[in-house]
Amino acid sequence: MSDPTHDQLLTLLTRRQVLQRTSTAALGALVASALPLAAPGKAAAKGTSQPDATLQAFADTMIPGRKVARTALGRAVDPLAIAGVDPRPGAVEADALALYHHPEVGFDALEPSFLSDLESRSLQHGSDFLHLKFHARVQVCLAGLAYSNQSRLLWEAAAAVPFTAFCAAALIRNATSKDAPGYRVMGLPGAAPNGYRGYSYRRRLSHERTRGGSLS
Repeated sequence: MSDPTHDQLLTLLTRRQVLQRTSTAALGALVASALPLAAPGKAAAKGTSQPDATLQAFADTMIPGRKVARTALGRAVDPLAIAGVDPRPGAVEADALALYHHPEVGFDALEPSFLSDLESRSLQHGSDFLHLKFHARVQVCLAGLAYSNQSRLLWEAAAAVPFTAFCAAALIRNATSKDAPGYRVMGLPGAAPNGYRGYSYRRRLSHERTRGGSLS
């Protein structure tokens, strides 16, 4: 996918170093740093009747993907969430929603405040976020992540979740390209406890220091 406005969004996230926080520990720390911005007991904006679907739509705006009915782990995908602007697997298929609700991440405490800001900005484009076209979704996210937005740290935390689900396969133990959509897209083989057959250009390593000439 090549979309100038989405490229601008990725550039903004890269500049903020959000894309470098693709581990569960780093994600949890980022979410914790945004907690002071979460208003206690604040309800999501009127019109956010499907918060999970809206979070999926937001994740798809961060890392767009193909339309699917189920995630890699078999969870349901709202039919309106994925815009379908990229033919490859995206963040929704990589179970971003499940990571949003993972207890070690703690995003549930930020969700109402984040969705409230997300929806209030979406209404300026004529609809709730879930029903916006992809280009309008990107515009909403650019505004939310702008330095002029005092709650931008909430947005950075929300944006880091789909990248962690996609790039780090955070919910899959010993993830490989076979079961992690993000790894397949990025061309990463993933975990290999016993090493890879083609390691070291098929040349054995030092026999003097290892029993079988291998570091594994």
